[in-house]
Amino acid sequence: VMLSAFSCLPSFGAEVRPVNPIGDPGGFIKTVVPLEDSATMNAYLRAGSGPTLVLIPGTWGGFWRFEALIAALPESMSVAVLELRWQAGNVPPSLDMAMEQLADDSLRAIKAMKVGDFVIAGHSIGGMIAVEIAGRKIPGLVGAIPMEGWTHHTVVKTAFGGVVVNNLTPEEEAWRAADRAKGRRHLSEEQLGAIGRIWKGWNGYAGLERSTIPVLEIWGDRSAPRPNREALQIPDRANIEIGWIADASHLVLMEDSEEVARLVTAFMAKL
Repeated sequence: VMLSAFSCLPSFGAEVRPVNPIGDPGGFIKTVVPLEDSATMNAYLRAGSGPTLVLIPGTWGGFWRFEALIAALPESMSVAVLELRWQAGNVPPSLDMAMEQLADDSLRAIKAMKVGDFVIAGHSIGGMIAVEIAGRKIPGLVGAIPMEGWTHHTVVKTAFGGVVVNNLTPEEEAWRAADRAKGRRHLSEEQLGAIGRIWKGWNGYAGLERSTIPVLEIWGDRSAPRPNREALQIPDRANIEIGWIADASHLVLMEDSEEVARLVTAFMAKL
């Protein structure tokens, strides 16, 4: 039971109602999770077998970012999706935010869903949150899957020469612009600026050095020679493996969701 894993966190009531955000026949249960500073975040759970795969979207994302991935995963897999304190219409009550706080928020949401063993996963800033949590001793945490979750903001330069995305078709560029607008339009310029600075004040390397759980780092290779761990700023530890998505960039979930699903499914099966 996960309650003991978060005994250090205060309990809050949560509004729970059924939703069907991706048209899955089984649907997800949505929990609106109050946080300690009057903020809220959304958590969605589809119960299934094995450890629960907990997915956290990138900065300007929401549940929709994982629709294609979820559709490619086994229907029997237990899956949860978290929406951060500024996502899906939520507005942060403060401009003072840090990666450690977002990790605390995520653990509070996992507690509210009352899952058992879980794997923390996410894309972009969601992957960074997964790295932050991977370095903590959390009962029930059995794995982590950061997807393009940079250990430090300089990784884009040291590993990829500054290339974030590349080789997008006009249709993909249009999708990217619309997706970005969808995730930002409810926020003020001041809020957007504060959110955009969160990842620049954090370094997850020490957390990865402390980690003892299995970790799968998923990266797009930008159609270029694949950088080594030093360039990726990932410790050379036996518990950390790297999965590459050929010819993909930072937008691996859009560019090759099926290959991401294959890597995730294989990792979950080993657990």
